Amino acid sequence: MKLNYYYFYFLVIIIVTNSISVFCQKQEQRTYRELITEPVLFTPEYNRVINHSELPVVIDELSITLKITVLSHDKGRTLDNRTPTLELANGNSAPHPRLTITKSSYVGIDPDDYGFLINRWYHIAYTLSDSDKRMNFYIDGKWIGSYSILMVQSQSVIFNDEPLYVGKHPLFDGFKGQISNFRYYNFRLSHDEVLMDYSGEDPTKSIEEYPNEFFAGLGVGFFLGMITLAGGFFIHRIISRRNYQTIQ
Repeated sequence: MKLNYYYFYFLVIIIVTNSISVFCQKQEQRTYRELITEPVLFTPEYNRVINHSELPVVIDELSITLKITVLSHDKGRTLDNRTPTLELANGNSAPHPRLTITKSSYVGIDPDDYGFLINRWYHIAYTLSDSDKRMNFYIDGKWIGSYSILMVQSQSVIFNDEPLYVGKHPLFDGFKGQISNFRYYNFRLSHDEVLMDYSGEDPTKSIEEYPNEFFAGLGVGFFLGMITLAGGFFIHRIISRRNYQTIQ
């Protein structure tokens, strides 16, 4: 009886451990790199080039957040090389987020009503998920628009493996202004997480934002634990029966 008592609690520990393990594995995948922290002045001829190997590994999601102020309404591109791309329109510096998908190398949204005012700082968030077939765009924590892939079975997001250009691209001029707090995430930020980034918080350190992932991990861990429990009882019965036969 005492053996069964300890055996039961041993299996409970296995179930809880499996749940935590699955949940932590999910969390460890969420990371980012801050490419620019303090404000950096950009001109149409200046850029920052980040090699692909220096960026977090992306599987099927990414997000980019940054703060930007425009000093003049010249035509330029803040981010380039398709996925992800953010262009600034000529005349009012309205942001045009872009991406590349199967059979279409240049798609996105054109929020022309959201032109940037000169000498004012803005927070921008670009979130993308191939599994959701969707790109969302935010300004100052406010959801501005989105682009959704319509042919979800035959089209997907194409992520590039080339350098990330901030400012001037080899084929296009950059813009005149400043950028700070440039973060590159390897997962899609939710709206709540965008607001966290906008407030200067770190979205990767809040587990309260991921109850679904936790309960999913708990369910998987419970399932694995129950398999272990069933197998353990089966082995225990075999051993007990053999011991009984030996005593007889």
